[in-house]
Amino acid sequence: MKKIGYYFLFILIFFGCGDEFTDEEEKALKTHGNLVKDEVLVKDEVVEDKLNKKITWKKDGKEMVLIPAGSFEMGDHLDGMGDALPVHTVELDEFYMDIHEVTVGEFKLFIDQSGYNYGGNWNHVDKYAPGDDYPMVVVNWEDATAYAEWVGKRLPTEAEWEYATRGGLVGQRFPWGNDENWQRDDPVGFPVLARDYANYDGTGGLDQWGNTTAPVGSFKPNGYGLYDLAGNAQEWCADWYDSNYYRDSPVNNPLGPNFSPRGLRVLRGGYWINNIDNLRLASRNYSYPSLRTLYDGFRCVLGSN
Repeated sequence: MKKIGYYFLFILIFFGCGDEFTDEEEKALKTHGNLVKDEVLVKDEVVEDKLNKKITWKKDGKEMVLIPAGSFEMGDHLDGMGDALPVHTVELDEFYMDIHEVTVGEFKLFIDQSGYNYGGNWNHVDKYAPGDDYPMVVVNWEDATAYAEWVGKRLPTEAEWEYATRGGLVGQRFPWGNDENWQRDDPVGFPVLARDYANYDGTGGLDQWGNTTAPVGSFKPNGYGLYDLAGNAQEWCADWYDSNYYRDSPVNNPLGPNFSPRGLRVLRGGYWINNIDNLRLASRNYSYPSLRTLYDGFRCVLGSN
């Protein structure tokens, strides 16, 4: 089934599933009706939590949260981050994002129900994600895209990923704030505050997983209620990677370049044995879309792109 669009999410969340609409609702529908022309509505596809702007997507049972429309400054000017320049304004429509990374158990369900021919090494998955509630790793971009299409969602764009990860913070370098907020009383000099939010290089604080991923949701969420955006498994985005793309990126809902000179796709967020510099919000990584590593996972979004 094709993914559900903003138009129908708008109907489900704000108007319910009835067949009759008031004059006010009809007006709202006309306002939003041009977003999606050809989607098929399945009325039981989502379970709504209107108060907290959450839905549960029934096919994989994942909670998703509404990321509001808005603008932000994408990129960073720190030394060593030349591909995150220039810092530029991006404006995005609202979208829904998985609160947690796709887990091993959810990926197994996808394989069982779809018959997908997964070519990864399950021994490596079991070693570095040892349970159904751990993030699925050893997945390439093609695996992640196949899952997203099966479940009726898509991978986030790189701009959506960075915007959602910021969680409403402005001018900060991590989902939890800036480096001046770190408490450097860890015996080996690692910032204690970061350990409350991320599984990365070593252990300390809430981070007790030195050589594997952590179960999803083991740390504090960001401002939008999203977990594990820094560390744990780095996450595939939809975009091709081009180190110079930010020079020409459009302002509104950028989709990334049309191709990658080296045939690479974007990864974001760092992983469980990265140092903290790789966990920065604007830090960009990349890999070949057919390559599976121990570090790579993903989460999905719903939106009109």
